Amino acid sequence: MPRFSRECSYCHESMAADEFKCKSCGNMVTTKTAKPKQPYMLEYEESILDRYSMMLLVLITLFLSPIAVTIGGVLLFNDYASKRDAGKILVTAGLIMMIVHVILYFAFW
Repeated sequence: MPRFSRECSYCHESMAADEFKCKSCGNMVTTKTAKPKQPYMLEYEESILDRYSMMLLVLITLFLSPIAVTIGGVLLFNDYASKRDAGKILVTAGLIMMIVHVILYFAFW
């Protein structure tokens, strides 16, 4: 069984890979091959963070800054641009909140 199949450029009937003459119309097919059924690779696209997830991340950033910096650091190495951007925001906001917490701690100590 041939691995690849050809397609007639005239009648669009499928042909075997080693055939050069269409059996149904007699057209000579030398270079035209069949189009793949899937012209591109499918990727698993993860959805963008919804508003509840973003609210949870904001609360984590406000109250548990080291955890937010850790989560943001992991997201920085993600393949998706939206998650990398969320990681940048989490790391930046987490570091700022850690500085604010230290200042408030020593101001009221």
